[in-house]
Parts: sequence; structure tokens; C-alpha cells
Amino acid sequence: MDQFTLILGLVASIYGLLMRIPQIYKIFVTKSATDLSYVSIFIGCSSEVLWFAYGYMLKDISIISSSCGHFTIVVILLLIKCYYDRKKRLEIQDNN
Repeated sequence: MDQFTLILGLVASIYGLLMRIPQIYKIFVTKSATDLSYVSIFIGCSSEVLWFAYGYMLKDISIISSSCGHFTIVVILLLIKCYYDRKKRLEIQDNN
């Protein structure tokens, strides 16, 4: 792998990770994650595990780092969704 290909892959990985930041920001501002589905989060986690395995087999650091970063972001989204869903459920129970 030449230097240009490596740099291109790493820049693409960073842009891909930055793509999720506005979604996380919106969740914190609105204090709601109802727009996210658990199915999409599960698919995202599964996808990143498969990309990691693929990158590992190719020994491609760009794919490996990207999949690790994306997996981390998806897990953060899962934790945030669980937190706000639980909070909402408790608020509903307290109001009844």
C-alpha cells in the first residue's frame, strides 16, 4: 500500500466518524434518542465487526482504524439511547 492510499483511507475514516457527531449532539440537546432504532444500532455494530475482520485479513490499517472508531461511536449511541429510553420510561411511571 502506498502512502497516498493510506492517507486517503485515514482521511475517509475521519470524515466518516465526524458524520456521526451531529447526531450525538442532537441527542444531547433534545435529551431524546427516540429517532434511533435498536435494530439500526445492532446492524451498525455487526457491520463494523465484519469490516474489522475484513481489514484485519487484508492487514489494512485504514479499514481497521475506521471500523474500531465507528464501532465505538455506535456503542456510544447505544448507551445514550438506553439511558434516555430508561429515563423516559421512569418519567412516564412517575407521572402515573
